[in-house]
Amino acid sequence: MKLFSKAVAMGTTAILSGLFAGSAMAQVDVITVTSQKREQTLQDTPVSVAVVTGEQLEQSQIRDAADLQTLVPALRVSEFATSTNTEFNLRGIGTSSFNPGLEPSVGVFIDGVYRPRSGSAINDLMSVERIEVIRGPQSTIFGRNTPAGVVSVITMAPDFDFNYAGEVTVGNYGMRQTRGTVTGPLSDNMAFRLDGNIHQNDGYIDVVDGREANNRDRMSFRGQLLFNPSDNTEVRIIADWGQLDENCCAAPFAFYDPIDLGALVGLGGTAVPADVNGGDTIAIDGDLNTDLTTQGISAQIEHDFDGFTFTSITAYRQYDEDQIFDADFSDLDLISLRSIQNQYDSFTQEFRVTSTGDNAVDWMFGGFYYNNELSYDNSTPYGADARTFFDAASAGSVADLVASFGLPAGTGGVSLLEIFLDMNQAAGVGGFVPLASGNGALPTTPAEGFISTQHGLISESYQYDTTAWSAFGTVDWHLTDQFTVTIGGRYSDEDKEMVTAINQPDPMSAFSFVDLAQDLRLVTPGTCDPGLFGVIGGDACAYLIPSILFGQAQAEAIGGDPTLLNTLLALGISPTSPLTAAQAANPALNPLLGFTAFQNFPPVNAGNFPTSRNDSNFSGNIILSYDVSDTFNVYASYATGYKPGGFNVSTNAAFTGVFEFEEETAENIEFGAKGSFDDGRFVYAAAYFRQEVTDFQTNNFVGNGFALENAGSIEVSGIEFEGQWAPTDNLLITGGFTYLFESKYGEYLYAPCPDSFDATDPDFALCVPGAERTNGAGVTALFNDLSGRDRGNSEFLGALTATYTHQLGEGMEMSWRGEMNHVSEFGHTTSQDPRPFANQDAFQLYNASVTLGADDGAWAVQLWGRNIFDENYTKGGFPSVGYLGTSYNAYPGDPQTYGITLRVRG
Repeated sequence: MKLFSKAVAMGTTAILSGLFAGSAMAQVDVITVTSQKREQTLQDTPVSVAVVTGEQLEQSQIRDAADLQTLVPALRVSEFATSTNTEFNLRGIGTSSFNPGLEPSVGVFIDGVYRPRSGSAINDLMSVERIEVIRGPQSTIFGRNTPAGVVSVITMAPDFDFNYAGEVTVGNYGMRQTRGTVTGPLSDNMAFRLDGNIHQNDGYIDVVDGREANNRDRMSFRGQLLFNPSDNTEVRIIADWGQLDENCCAAPFAFYDPIDLGALVGLGGTAVPADVNGGDTIAIDGDLNTDLTTQGISAQIEHDFDGFTFTSITAYRQYDEDQIFDADFSDLDLISLRSIQNQYDSFTQEFRVTSTGDNAVDWMFGGFYYNNELSYDNSTPYGADARTFFDAASAGSVADLVASFGLPAGTGGVSLLEIFLDMNQAAGVGGFVPLASGNGALPTTPAEGFISTQHGLISESYQYDTTAWSAFGTVDWHLTDQFTVTIGGRYSDEDKEMVTAINQPDPMSAFSFVDLAQDLRLVTPGTCDPGLFGVIGGDACAYLIPSILFGQAQAEAIGGDPTLLNTLLALGISPTSPLTAAQAANPALNPLLGFTAFQNFPPVNAGNFPTSRNDSNFSGNIILSYDVSDTFNVYASYATGYKPGGFNVSTNAAFTGVFEFEEETAENIEFGAKGSFDDGRFVYAAAYFRQEVTDFQTNNFVGNGFALENAGSIEVSGIEFEGQWAPTDNLLITGGFTYLFESKYGEYLYAPCPDSFDATDPDFALCVPGAERTNGAGVTALFNDLSGRDRGNSEFLGALTATYTHQLGEGMEMSWRGEMNHVSEFGHTTSQDPRPFANQDAFQLYNASVTLGADDGAWAVQLWGRNIFDENYTKGGFPSVGYLGTSYNAYPGDPQTYGITLRVRG
């Protein structure tokens, strides 16, 4: 029996227990993991995985990681906001990519080299031998940041026989792609491989000014050398370079709040009709551009000794990204273009020694070192139209107040607030009588006003350095020829340091409207004591908010409804006395609380951010595997996973007060069975899993950005199945699914509240104003308690393919292929926004292709289509940025695409 841990050690990827999802084969192919080609069938390995071969990538027109999910049901890959904000999700567990301080829960490895951020793995796939999607915690073998699983890409090594392959593709939306590979010998002991890819399309989202969005414009090149200095030694050197320059990813409006829509249109903006599926048209005045360059070099050395093999993988990578992004998704300048620069240099080194695999006890031990130096800069100030928009959007809600003070109709909330403050400042309020709030003075209106292009996130800059090391090992006891026990463990230690610089002036966000409601006076001749006014100024005047309340109450009493007047008298509220703090915090008594919608950039400075932290962890696994027969085996496993804590690299941390987050750990129990029958024509794998993630690192939208924190825990359980059936030599049917029995929060006491909900719904009782709570960081706000609640993930994900190949005379063949991918309903937001457009109904996507070519693969022509029935769906969504109402934007799914591909090989 070939052993899991040994194959893992030699190949730097986990050898898997699933099924090849691709080409017809009654028996699973041999997996090549070293120059010695140690063989391990998927049926022999006790871990849950899906494997996609290079042949299937061609058949299904899989071009990048985002397309891969159509063949691997448990995997979800989504691009949000930009091409590089790519989120990998396995079994409903994944991590948002919107904060560079947060590393993924699904680790991505390419030829054994760890990619620190998901964005570094999104370029097109080239010369792929196979992709292994390994589910569940993999920290023992793969190490850091794999508590949910691993996506491991293994590319083709250089060949000592000269050969080449190339293809040209054209399709709708102006798609054109050219890619190729050539390999061969340079000498008796050295071979090379060169790969190249250029991929472009015009985009499938129309911008009303004539531009296109959601396009593709990327290229990548890769060179390899394979050197065998002796019979026992192999050296593989890989260098790659890639560039991406794309305008992606647009999120049209799924819903306009009437106050936002009125202000948008009133100021001359374009209101593209809202579409619950995101639509295919958008109006923006800026760019959605990402310009990314990635490059790196790695060297893998393997040497066979008499009783073991030594492996070394050394890698250095660079990542350089610039984003210019119109975050308000409108052709008004509400939020100035978000400008982001994100760069890092990473160095990794892994050493392993592995036994030969033919002992009663086999083993593998190793060490890993990681260094990453990341710099991140962001600028997102208010736009030139923000002040006018906020006034226009709020004018209706303050119209009665404006009229009562005799101000011009249409005066908005920002202008009204400035009038109140200027009135109080001019009268010297607080100069003689201490302010009721205890503050030393009232806020002062800036010369440029409260909303200005000089305000907002002018700049944030972080230098974030990580150094980590780990030691790991596994031992396999072959208790009998059929029964093996594997025990493994990894100790990890990690240090992080950060230097921060912040410039985020926002005078509107710097004060409390609770305090202001206690302090403001109504400075008019009729509301001030004329005898004292000349002495103490505005401190001789009635209090503003009690006066407004009493004016309203008296008007209602005259109209026959004394309810409000009786309430005010019972509460002891009088124009001559300030509100208490509790009264000022009550939205029913303090109309100024509605102005908190203007507070988008809370006070924060570099001193709020930590400068260093250390994390250490021991993770391990135990696997019991038993071969019941030559065609059936079972396994049981327990594994733990780990992702270190870190720093919140965003001023949005001020919303929750969480500037540092803790480590994330996972536990997984799994039972699996794999087998085949009908002489190997039907092969299957099934697994039950139960996984709990403690201190899950979640990144939640908070209005103008995302706030990172730890949810208490999440609990996920379910079953997975994959099978392939070859009823004839010409027909192959494959299928698989993941069904989640539960995916819930075990504990999440301070979860975000949605923008809009039914206040009588008990699920949102804690989100109703007046139910404010204080979280562990000392921030008092409205938080929901999602403990025990479903997380809103898809319950069922499934895929089905059928491929029929038919011989056409001498030397030619034709194949027909159909694919179906099913996704059950899911929610867009952590806040569990209940509105229909914030939740995606179940949908199916269908792909198809017809290929005609030589039966030896020398040439082929393929007609293909993806989403052939043009299903409308959304990938995700978010509350609109820079607006006062509850508007909502959604990311549309990819539309119907089709084209023709010509391939040649020699």
